[in-house]
Amino acid sequence: MKNNTSTQVIAKEGWKYILFVFCLFVVSVWFDVFSWVFFVLLVFTGFLFRNPERLPAEDDDMAVLSPCDGTITNISKFLYTDGKEYIKVEIQKTLTEVSILRAPTVMNIKECQRRHGLFLAASSNLSKELGEKVTLTCKSSYSELFMNINAGRFARKIELFKTVGPLKSAQRFGILVEGNVELYLALDTRIKVAVGDEVKAGESVLGYFAHKGNISEN
Repeated sequence: MKNNTSTQVIAKEGWKYILFVFCLFVVSVWFDVFSWVFFVLLVFTGFLFRNPERLPAEDDDMAVLSPCDGTITNISKFLYTDGKEYIKVEIQKTLTEVSILRAPTVMNIKECQRRHGLFLAASSNLSKELGEKVTLTCKSSYSELFMNINAGRFARKIELFKTVGPLKSAQRFGILVEGNVELYLALDTRIKVAVGDEVKAGESVLGYFAHKGNISEN
């Protein structure tokens, strides 16, 4: 059964930014100084934090959904820090795409590590070494998975609503204005996307877990 997501047109986390820009707009109108500039900025801020309705393309608990809007830029095998090999799926998110992050599957966040760093172009290798980054260690019903969230030059912050505990599939768990997300999946995951494909958070299916019986959430 598919569950509806939040139907708020604007994510509640964006209202503080919209209010701030709105105050600037009112001041600009009052003093008649570049009011059109602040009006455009107000509209763009609302656009940046839009929260469209999202439903998974397939009703399958073995499906792995995209955690963010963007374009697939890399699919490869990768030796992770735990010494095991995983399939790495990297998604590049631009400034104009929806900023809401969503859980790729029913999962439990076991650990959240944040590395404070610089805000550089997310496409550069230097950004991955020195940039602002959040790493989530998670466990789904079928396998462990890891997620690296890398902030781009316009992100300024990676905002997470939950840093530990359970998440439903496609549930909102954070905001990334611009950057990229690296998803590390078990080698036996069947990937159904290719480099260059455009995906949507909580809707597009990246692949499917291999059926080998549910594993413990502990």
